[in-house]
Amino acid sequence: MKRLPYKTIVQALLASFVVCMYFVVVAKLDRRDIPWLSFFLHPHMARGLLYGFLLFLGNVYLSKWVSDRYPSGRDFGKRMIVFYTGSIILTILVVFVVNAFFSGLFVADGPKSFSQRFVDFIYQQHVIYYFQITVTSLFISMVFFGFYFYKRFKDYQIKESQQEKQQISAQFASLKNQLDPHFLFNSLNVLNSLIEEDPKKASIFTTNLSRIYRYVLEHKDKSLVPLQEELTFSKAYLSLLSLRFEDGIDIHMELDEVAPQEQLLPLSLQLLIENVVKHNVISFKNPLLLRIYRKEDYLIVENKVQKKKVLHQQSGIGLKNIAERYALLSDRPVNIWQNDKTFCVELPIIKTDLAI
Repeated sequence: MKRLPYKTIVQALLASFVVCMYFVVVAKLDRRDIPWLSFFLHPHMARGLLYGFLLFLGNVYLSKWVSDRYPSGRDFGKRMIVFYTGSIILTILVVFVVNAFFSGLFVADGPKSFSQRFVDFIYQQHVIYYFQITVTSLFISMVFFGFYFYKRFKDYQIKESQQEKQQISAQFASLKNQLDPHFLFNSLNVLNSLIEEDPKKASIFTTNLSRIYRYVLEHKDKSLVPLQEELTFSKAYLSLLSLRFEDGIDIHMELDEVAPQEQLLPLSLQLLIENVVKHNVISFKNPLLLRIYRKEDYLIVENKVQKKKVLHQQSGIGLKNIAERYALLSDRPVNIWQNDKTFCVELPIIKTDLAI
């Protein structure tokens, strides 16, 4: 179990003491003939301190839970309703338990059974007393936690604004990376060769190339696309690579049926495949092995490392762009790992009931 932070305990003690001092001062003004010491030594003082301590701690954790449950700035009103409803319930429970403790309900003393003591305890409780403490607790909660919620509300507004700017920047970077110009240049050269050597293959090549660009135009503005559509598009892209490199690349796509609600970042799979081709040597003598498969809720692109000896310095913009775009849509990260023989990227599969 997670230990209570020292700072939170101190704050709870101070808050409960301040509240009790307030009631002591009010009582002293009403009964000036009674000495101050009588108020401090009164049994209700200990009860009030326990009220304040438990309610402060309870409201601290309640406020954090509500903020995590409704993080969006648009949920500010809902957050307030849930918090103050929970605070009312918490106050009633705390008062009930503390009163039961001080009344000796949990102490077996005398011939009465627990059920008899419980009935006696219930008859001793007064609704007006609970109402007064609940109203006081709500007022104090507004003072202590109102500023906290307002600050969190403003923080989330700033965060959402920053995320929106990041998404626009990421989408722009994605458009610049979609279907690298070098790929288009190479594809046109391959097509030119195929027209003379094998018109039938040239026709297939042209059809797949048109499908690729149609897919790019249709999905470039979307946040997510069905996984099945991304796989179908990638198969067309892989067929171009197979026609271009022939036996120089060994492609294995190992996936079963996917569910309709499973989504993927558009063009992310194509960008990873293009990244593999760009950074590795492809030859008939040493074919490049490329595997695309699924492991639980991740789509994995894995390739044999055959790094090109002469390669311009790469900034990793493509992978960085994918990771940044996923960070806006999912709590699960894009995993990237490599060793001397293998390079692997794991894309989270996002499940949603809504078509995006």
